[in-house]
Amino acid sequence: MESRGVYGRHARPRPRIKPFAPFVAKLLRSWKQADLLVLPPREEYGSAAPRKGLARARRTVPLLRMTSARLLTLVLTATLSRLAAQIPQLSATLALPAPALTPGGGALSIELRNHFGFPGVAGPVVQFDTSLGRFNVELRSDAAPRHAANFLAYVQAGTYAGTFIHRSAALDGGGSSIVQGGGYRSTGGSNVSNVAKLAPVALEYVLPNARGTLAAARTSDINSATSEWYFNVKDNSTILGPTNGGGYSVFGRVLGGGMSVVDRIAALPVTNAGGAFSDLPVRDFTGGTPTAANFVLINTVTPASVYPGGSGPAVVAFTVASSNPAVVAATVTGTTLTLAAGLPGTAEITVTASETNGGTVTRTLTATVGGGAARTAPVLAIQPPAEVRLAAGPAQPLVLAVAATANPTPSYQWRRNGGDLPGQRGPLLVLPAAGAAEAGRYTCVVANAEGSVESRACVVSFSAATPAQTGRLTNLSILSPFARNEVLTIGTAVGGAGTSGTKALLARGGGPALAQLGVAGVMPDPRLNWQTQGGAAVASNDNWGGSAALVAAFQQVGAFPFAAADSRDAAILQSALPAGNYILEVRDATGTPGVAIAELYDATPAAAVTATSTRLVNVSVRREIPEGESLVAGFFLGGETARTVLVRAVGPGLAAFGVPETMPDPVLTLFAPGGVVLGENDNWGGAEELAAFAAGVGAFPLANPASNDALLLLTLPPGGYTVQLKGKQAGGAALIEVYEVR
Repeated sequence: MESRGVYGRHARPRPRIKPFAPFVAKLLRSWKQADLLVLPPREEYGSAAPRKGLARARRTVPLLRMTSARLLTLVLTATLSRLAAQIPQLSATLALPAPALTPGGGALSIELRNHFGFPGVAGPVVQFDTSLGRFNVELRSDAAPRHAANFLAYVQAGTYAGTFIHRSAALDGGGSSIVQGGGYRSTGGSNVSNVAKLAPVALEYVLPNARGTLAAARTSDINSATSEWYFNVKDNSTILGPTNGGGYSVFGRVLGGGMSVVDRIAALPVTNAGGAFSDLPVRDFTGGTPTAANFVLINTVTPASVYPGGSGPAVVAFTVASSNPAVVAATVTGTTLTLAAGLPGTAEITVTASETNGGTVTRTLTATVGGGAARTAPVLAIQPPAEVRLAAGPAQPLVLAVAATANPTPSYQWRRNGGDLPGQRGPLLVLPAAGAAEAGRYTCVVANAEGSVESRACVVSFSAATPAQTGRLTNLSILSPFARNEVLTIGTAVGGAGTSGTKALLARGGGPALAQLGVAGVMPDPRLNWQTQGGAAVASNDNWGGSAALVAAFQQVGAFPFAAADSRDAAILQSALPAGNYILEVRDATGTPGVAIAELYDATPAAAVTATSTRLVNVSVRREIPEGESLVAGFFLGGETARTVLVRAVGPGLAAFGVPETMPDPVLTLFAPGGVVLGENDNWGGAEELAAFAAGVGAFPLANPASNDALLLLTLPPGGYTVQLKGKQAGGAALIEVYEVR
């Protein structure tokens, strides 16, 4: 077997065959230069000798002068490579408690998402189903939002179903460096067709091309990426870095043991089939013309969830076993572990979390059934984040939280740099005016007579940040089923102390667009009505119409695209909204029930954000919540530094405004990406400090300090978060509010 190629000598044998005419000829008639996505442009590395049996025009790429920005990026590459090279693995993130159960008492539920997961994974997840197995990928919307959204648009349209891996190439003279797909579909036998392409995406080189990352293929035009992608089989951080024409945009990374599938693809022999298929990986191939049976097919690429219960296939599954079911019966439904007490005694409960590609993590807890509650040492259920980076400048609040289970009730002591902080002896650390002097390493020691535990360290730092980099509230979204003729009300306050001018806001009501995400029973015709708090009309929309301004706004804020210009989804862009309070109503135009998503975005371009720009200081949503159901809202903190937020779930407090049938006892839970619980509150307790923060952001007062309304105050890093409001006793009218605190 001969080893040859423009990248140098290959370690893998390549069968020498004739280019197969039916495969190539149909494509050559329709190819344009921009359609042939090559990675990197083949003339940039290795030998320039043409391949035998393949005649084609060659493109040359001029070398670019290295700018100071490019040099800075190059200096950072080594650090970024170490971070990107860490393929997230399934881990036990928090110890399981050791519960004490009472015979005949109620069952105990433990949310396993708080104890197992992929640390650091926060973006959308998709699952590849290929001829050689399935694997999962996190999309890095934080680093390459345009590329992640572009890829999701192809996924949601089903574009990649039936495509194949058309390239497995060596970039360094050794074995395969990358495997590439997304450009061509098998149509049976040896016939193939081009994938329909969306508009090109501009370069977003932020993350290095480390092993296990997913990146966008392109031509020598740095802004030409469309449908094609590739997986880095090796660490290609240097060869595909910024010195190579600006670099190649990484927008995803493989999860868990998924690289075992990618590696099997990369280990296949390749054959020269001509054109874009000169490095075609083949299965069970002995010569002649490759057919679909020899291709590595991409059966599907679908949206997935880290945990069971979300949309699409789940990455993680849970199983449980009890050493003594007569004492404690253990079951798992989705992510909820349920322990039911039986006879007095003890039982070892073994919980196993497994991921798609075989990785497993097992943890064991001891459950006791007795006549009374057993004494237990503290076990942490909620911990502070590992890092909080605040913007340097004016002092601002810093709020950290822990929660623990223990018997007897534990004490709390917060520390900075190993020294006790006077007066900080509760589960909540509150520094109303933190500045550079408060930087340091924060922990909380939780103790009782049975033992003690120290929380994870949270490193708090302060660094210079532009107004656009400073953390701020940028989005609220609610995905929910609507009853017939139901109206969902979203409120927002635009302004902020020391600000002036107008605000750009984007509102969307999606129904038909959700079908591309796999949502069934969607609302057929959402309608938006936007008005001031006083009732004056601002704007309304029934069908969005596919305008170029709205499409551009969707891309700018990172919203998923609507499937068609003539869909009955609704959208409104207000480019210059004066400061004030506004109400957005979402309903079906004909009152038809169905699932819809309501979204509100800060649409101010980052380049236009200044220290005095008006802000989205508050977002809220109110609705009637049936008993046993919940209201779930998502919000996003933009920028690059942390921001303190006040989140409220108000039920009884609405009665002061004449709202009938309010929810008597709302329970509030705040989730981080991946479903990890960051905070929970049942009754807010009337604390003066919390009331003062609420007054400071302009929230209406909760007149009764003993009310069952719920409240959370936390400092959060940038990113997306989920709020759940659920009635403890019954349903009723309730309100979720999110305020940024400065």
